[in-house]
Amino acid sequence: MAMDGGERGLRPAPVAPPSADGRAVAPVTGPAPLIQAVLDAIPAQAAWYTPIRGQDGMIADFEVRAASPLAKDVHGRTGKELVGLRVLPAYPTVAGTALWEGYLRAMETGDPEEISGYVHLETREGVPHRSVYTVTATRVAGGLLAAWAREDDEERLLTRLSYTERLGDLGWGYWNLVTGDAEWSGHMYDLHGRAPALGPLDLEDYLAITHVEDQPILHHALATVTNTEGAHEFEIRVYVGDVLRHLRVVLQADRDASGQAVEIHGVAQDITAWRHANDQLALTRRRLEEELRLTAELQHIIMPVQESLIHLPGLRVGVRYDAAQTALLGGDWYQAMRLSDDRALLAVGDVAGSGLPAASAMAKLRHAITGLAFADHDPDRILVALNRLLRTVRPDVLATAVVTRYNRLDNTLTYTHAGHPPMLLVRGTTVRRVLHPGVLLGVFDDAAYTHASIRLEPDDLVVMYTDGLIERPGRDLYEGLDLLAATISGVMRAAPADRLSAVMEALVPSNTSDDTCILVAHVTPIAQGSA
Repeated sequence: MAMDGGERGLRPAPVAPPSADGRAVAPVTGPAPLIQAVLDAIPAQAAWYTPIRGQDGMIADFEVRAASPLAKDVHGRTGKELVGLRVLPAYPTVAGTALWEGYLRAMETGDPEEISGYVHLETREGVPHRSVYTVTATRVAGGLLAAWAREDDEERLLTRLSYTERLGDLGWGYWNLVTGDAEWSGHMYDLHGRAPALGPLDLEDYLAITHVEDQPILHHALATVTNTEGAHEFEIRVYVGDVLRHLRVVLQADRDASGQAVEIHGVAQDITAWRHANDQLALTRRRLEEELRLTAELQHIIMPVQESLIHLPGLRVGVRYDAAQTALLGGDWYQAMRLSDDRALLAVGDVAGSGLPAASAMAKLRHAITGLAFADHDPDRILVALNRLLRTVRPDVLATAVVTRYNRLDNTLTYTHAGHPPMLLVRGTTVRRVLHPGVLLGVFDDAAYTHASIRLEPDDLVVMYTDGLIERPGRDLYEGLDLLAATISGVMRAAPADRLSAVMEALVPSNTSDDTCILVAHVTPIAQGSA
């Protein structure tokens, strides 16, 4: 692929053949030092490549000759660690993709190229990894200047929530009874035909758009949620311009330590089409299916599906959430996160009950444990704080949990339980229970907890779970625990190549009427466990 005459005189310096990992050794000459100086001052992920041409003059590859300090690739290499890499040996799955074709077009035409939503797939340690990027490529000084940005998890989560709202024709709102502040989601404005620039309606103004016959229903609903616990569901008609719209609304209040309602949260769904339908049987079936789908979406938003292994310091971690078949909104949760280069937190918990109250309490516990862990609290202090949280904001809720902290420098796992089933330690083909018991969360205001520690060894597995994995009506809980240990031991005797994946595949919930969380951590050598 020939370059035009304006770029022909800027030729890259000769480049030595790449090494096995895609890194080439070449003298830094030509415009590379100047471009590197420019990239050093740019707060972005960017790199400058020179084309590697074959005997036919066509571009066969690109080599990184300069990179900004913030540049980071899918393998965690940053800045000048990227210099000398060739694209195809280092990232073989790029060949033939929209990204590669965009690079070639930018070099041929001189026009900038933008590749949006580029999905990069790689398999590392037998596990597929998926990353999504937006990349811009521009021909500069005879080479290619590329800048990229990775779509983050928060943006994808907001996108999922937006899709859920539009698909279900629902929106959410929040009203602070103390400050008067209010907030609406984007589709809540759509439901009411209101411009977001006008802001949300306060509760008094909302009464003004409610059909006069339904105003007592709204008054009763507000009185109910402020004076009693739990969610309250009702239907009202509101005016959107000259159109009367039927809304199904669910409200629930958050309370302060004294039990006084301070916030009201609500979800509204447009059911006008349902109310106008002639076939009541078809309407009922459609409504049930829609509610189940929306409930599943809501559960996935609260507890995102983890499709690949989590790599933490010294650990590979597999997690899975199995929703109950009878109640998709449940209270089981897990948390697996990096605390530092050498420490990680692993936790599993179970909030009693199902539906919105259980899911709401679960979300509070799962979010709270993140902040507590980064405050460098030991597992027992974390449980003390979680217990106080439940007793303060949700005194009607009970929960169990096991919280652990792993330090790869000495392979120590520090742990404690709050009414939760034992962990299982798998060493070779031997499976043993690990338990440091404590009282359930939410029982006593002043509950105290202590912790214990064990030393793990490379290739050990630690199995954490909720009771849906071992509990079955009519069967003793410890009988289920014995069967679980026997199942894992049988899997280990088969000497699987990947112990973690084999155990994850073998663990099947025994009680489909209860939701289940499973977390399995595999201890790896430090060099492999580093992320």
